[in-house]
Amino acid sequence: MKSFDILFSILTLPEVDFLAPVAARLIERGNSVGFILFHEAGAEKLQAMGIPCFNIFEMIDKASFPRFSGEEIEEIRLSFGIDNLRHLFIHEKMGYDRKDEDALAQKVAGYLLALDSIFRDHDVKCVIQELGGFSSNQCVYHAARKHGIDHVFYEPAPFPRRIVFNLNSYYSDIPEEVLAKQVDGKTNSEVEAYVERYCQQKNLVIPFKDKHSFADMTLGKIFNSSNARKLKRKLFHKYVQKKREEYDEIGWVIRFNFLKLIRRLLLASSYSEPDLAERFVYFPFHVPHDIQLTSRSRLFYNQEAFVEYLARILPYGCKLYIKEHPASIGGHSSTVLKKVLKQHNNVQLIHPRTNSFDLIRHAELVISVNSKVGFEAIMQGKKVLVVGDAFYKRKGVTFDSDNLNNLEPVLRDALEASSPDQGKVTDFLTKAYAWSYPCELFLMEETNLETSIDSFISYLESGRFNRLGIK
Repeated sequence: MKSFDILFSILTLPEVDFLAPVAARLIERGNSVGFILFHEAGAEKLQAMGIPCFNIFEMIDKASFPRFSGEEIEEIRLSFGIDNLRHLFIHEKMGYDRKDEDALAQKVAGYLLALDSIFRDHDVKCVIQELGGFSSNQCVYHAARKHGIDHVFYEPAPFPRRIVFNLNSYYSDIPEEVLAKQVDGKTNSEVEAYVERYCQQKNLVIPFKDKHSFADMTLGKIFNSSNARKLKRKLFHKYVQKKREEYDEIGWVIRFNFLKLIRRLLLASSYSEPDLAERFVYFPFHVPHDIQLTSRSRLFYNQEAFVEYLARILPYGCKLYIKEHPASIGGHSSTVLKKVLKQHNNVQLIHPRTNSFDLIRHAELVISVNSKVGFEAIMQGKKVLVVGDAFYKRKGVTFDSDNLNNLEPVLRDALEASSPDQGKVTDFLTKAYAWSYPCELFLMEETNLETSIDSFISYLESGRFNRLGIK
């Protein structure tokens, strides 16, 4: 039985390029490291480097699983302790136009059994992967937990060029040991300096890996050299090399981008400029089909329906400002949005070029499911009502609702309340910063790569992992 201190799980080529140096450093330190891959071109690349890896597609081919019956799929679900199998594939069904639920269930069953064999036949201490809502991400998580193996998700932090790690949970929250620990003066100074820069420059926190996405939906967003390179690579892998990967819906992605462009044009007449002097509440949209909704706050998946409900319970004389996420302009149905705007004249769809900073600054209240806009509002000392599962919920700096039936009185209380206590806000921000590590995901600059490697190692050297013997 081969032992692995760490197995990284990979879906994309940028993850391979970024994590291979991290793995190499960990191996130098005496750790046994390998990869689980849902990307065959990436597997080939790692094999050439001499790093052990498990090609899930190849494993499923060799296993020659029969077509699972409904009863067999139910038995697999129960054996992994999964509450609802549909949760594992709803992200790609809704976000990637994969409508065949039976095919998705068959895929999930195959993934789970292949992963089960990896964790059954090898001594694995820890599994690490980027946060994601695909069935592959979720199958890795559930298979690791079935075998009592520690699992870590990493994702961008609310602060720029930093990441956070979440242990044995699909939800992101500041660990109790961080909340209980006294923050040092250096961290306090760094947070104060960042908040001051943010308030002066009004800059959004945009991860490097998503930078191109944060632009208005124009032809330039579709036709550019970056997209051309990605398309060329994917076409070559899929149709020339016949390599399989999870992100392979090339035709759908192209069609959906053109659909977003059309929607952007159709919504042009519905956009309005904010009147920052009037009384309004601000609700920022999430990216449709985002994991924050499909996995972390499923109740709010239909954001348009939530807006319609908010419009009905807001006090008379108070407007509701809504705005598309800058990474998904045109991502919402123009027909549905126009219907909401027509039915409720207290709702305004704000033009995408409007800076959220100004909307936050002048809003009477910001309502957040679990978006980073909610965190930015806290930084500005504004009142925030949180309705989903967010790391800043129940930290003494927000108004929180866990039940839509009770949302209206919480909303009323929030509107009538004074601003949050600045001392509590400052304490929370420093704890959130202390939770994070310096790293810009997938930026291959030498300085950032060295810093990122150090951050992964620092996390693995801390607390639980230090006791597991990971070096």
